[in-house]
Amino acid sequence: MALQHLPAPIRERLLIEIYQQANDMDWEFLSNTEKTNQYRRWIEDPKVGGVLLAYGPEKDARVWIKDVPMKEYARAQEGIGNYVRYAVNRFQGPAEIVRAACGSGWTIKPDSVGEKPNHCYAVAGDATRYVCWGRAANFRDLVWAALNEAIDSTERPAIVITTRNGETVSTAEHTRQDRLALRCGADLRYLHREMVPNPDYLGATDGSRS
Repeated sequence: MALQHLPAPIRERLLIEIYQQANDMDWEFLSNTEKTNQYRRWIEDPKVGGVLLAYGPEKDARVWIKDVPMKEYARAQEGIGNYVRYAVNRFQGPAEIVRAACGSGWTIKPDSVGEKPNHCYAVAGDATRYVCWGRAANFRDLVWAALNEAIDSTERPAIVITTRNGETVSTAEHTRQDRLALRCGADLRYLHREMVPNPDYLGATDGSRS
């Protein structure tokens, strides 16, 4: 049986286990080398590789871990996509981003949340604004997305640079980003976020963990 056709209960247990471990090691803050080493450790882990190797060769197991659960991990932490329920902790979601970008009078336009970069539309009365967000490392993609929206919209798009504990944006970088956003006709905001327990987390009901 190919890894693409893992039995649903086994696939779910693997996703819960991998996301739990990724949460414990704060995956997003690992270096590329540390992530590469962790893929190897997952293959050696009886709870992960020990299960996957019964369904396919090691190279396919490694690709599955990378392209299935971990490709979606950051999106799940944002509350976006089909893997949200496996994330132990997550951010509060796009509503928090819209409040930071536009103020309390704005709400999310239904079914407007998208990715690459993360974005949504905010509405207030007859007005609609494009809002995109991400870490400072993704600023170039955010600017490009906002610039394309600014051309087609009468409302100024908004870019939100998000940070977590342990992340900072230097004064020089801040100043540069402000100037670039202004030149592109976009508003720029900064939002420091805290992870919260995921209200949709599936693992607590799995019985494998308390």
